[in-house]
Amino acid sequence: GFSAPLLSSPADVVKSRIMADNSGRYRNMLDCFLVTVKNEGVTALYKGFLPSWIRLAPWQLTFWVVYEELRKLSGMKGF
Repeated sequence: GFSAPLLSSPADVVKSRIMADNSGRYRNMLDCFLVTVKNEGVTALYKGFLPSWIRLAPWQLTFWVVYEELRKLSGMKGF
């Protein structure tokens, strides 16, 4: 539940900035990435990380607990 937002946040930030850019500030995704890091630092790529993680964490916990119980019920060994 932690690695998905960690790995996808930079791409989501770049995508959102390109979609919201009406002035033509960015030429492409790489340009947007580099301009963002240069002007705001690497941490700017993780804006929105916390809400994404908060949304995924309960789902992941529920999924893995249910998955393990179903494995046990079907006679398979747990991890």
